[in-house]
Amino acid sequence: MNSRARLIATAIGALLLAVVIAVWHARTEEKKQEEKRRAAAPEATAAPPAAPSTPAPAPAPPPSTGPAAAAPNLPPPAPPPSANTEATVARMQESVLMARLREVAKTDSAQAIELARAGNKKFPDSPDAPERTSILIHALVTQNQLSEGRAEAEYMVNHYPDSAWVREIEGFTGAHRHRNIRLNDAGQLEYY
Repeated sequence: MNSRARLIATAIGALLLAVVIAVWHARTEEKKQEEKRRAAAPEATAAPPAAPSTPAPAPAPPPSTGPAAAAPNLPPPAPPPSANTEATVARMQESVLMARLREVAKTDSAQAIELARAGNKKFPDSPDAPERTSILIHALVTQNQLSEGRAEAEYMVNHYPDSAWVREIEGFTGAHRHRNIRLNDAGQLEYY
């Protein structure tokens, strides 16, 4: 084996080792984040109940049966924004919120997550909601909250399927729209 082949083999070995270390580190960080969430969960339930800031959601309709029954596209579970952030966003018009969110997203991903979630709560289906959700997903990834970012991406591509922001998120995360297809009585494919 000549020296060039040894050099190439050593470089490939080093590259593989670096990939293994990176994957191991990412999994370790995810486990630490999960442990922190689990440790915080009992403390949250032990605290005295606070006055609800929003009414309880209406119960979901009973699931339909048959081939036409599609899974509802519900937002993924997420911690609510802080009361301070919600109060601030409640006083903002959406255009002001979006301008603030775009600025904050450049420097403070944790604050961007709070603002985006509060904005999505106040303006859930507005024309700016896809961009706001895109900012949220990028901020979650920056904060190394990969599973939360992926869940938001899955929700986004199914909830706002015709948005240009969805195409950007599809490229960024690999999340793609889930389409249910069936054959109707006329023998044609239907998307539902």
